Parts: sequence; C-alpha cells; structure tokens
Amino acid sequence: MLSRIGTPVLLAASLVLSACNGIQFSSNLEPYVEDRIKTRMVREYSISDIDQYNATTLGFVDASYCQDRVDDRKASKSQLVRDLKLRTKNLGGNGLVVEACGTGAIAGCYSYMECRGVAYSVPERKGDSTPPTTARNAF
Repeated sequence: MLSRIGTPVLLAASLVLSACNGIQFSSNLEPYVEDRIKTRMVREYSISDIDQYNATTLGFVDASYCQDRVDDRKASKSQLVRDLKLRTKNLGGNGLVVEACGTGAIAGCYSYMECRGVAYSVPERKGDSTPPTTARNAF
C-alpha cells in the first residue's frame, strides 16, 4: 500500500512526466553536425590516386573566405577543403581532388583565400576500406 506521503509524490511525478510528453528539443547545432557528417563521407584524392578508379567527374567546386574584420577568424585551407567536400557531397559525389588553394589581396578583406577542386563519384572497390593517402600539397 502507498503511504499518505507516497500517493501525492507519485501523482506529482506522473503529472510532471506526462506534461513533458511530446516536447521536442532542438538546437542550432543540427546543420553543423549534418555538414560535418557529409564532409566525412567524401575522401580527398590526389590526381594520381583518382586515376586508379573508374571515377565519374561531377564538376568543378570552389570555396573562398574573406576575413572582413580584424577580429574574425583568418582564412584556413582546412576549412576551405571542408567546404569543397560539402559541395562535392551536395553534387552527389564521394571523392574530391583539390587542385589549388591560394591567398590573395581583395579589397575589404584582411585576409583572403580560395580553393578549387574537382568533385567525383568514385565507385567503392572491394577491400577499399581505408582512404587513400590524402593529398597535402603546399600552396
């Protein structure tokens, strides 16, 4: 049997729990997490690596970043390559060859960097569970 104190506590707990039923929590992290997952699905290849596959060229991709305020983050190649990978995934691809990245002087930018590459659809080969060596060219 429930005690006199136990019944009100049980009733209060059930009211609180049922009041929360159907509540959904969301955050602004969802697009960020989704993009990070997409970029992990795209492998970076060198030109010589991509030639070993029967890959289909999907098109050119490019990304750029302008640091327009002194207290903003500076342009980074790694961020721009992530942007290229996201663009590649959005084209339906899973492979990327980064052709070039470079910095330049653009009016209104404290620092400016752009990268360009080619997006590919690369067929998975049996036993190909490890990604090829990532191209790390100095630009």
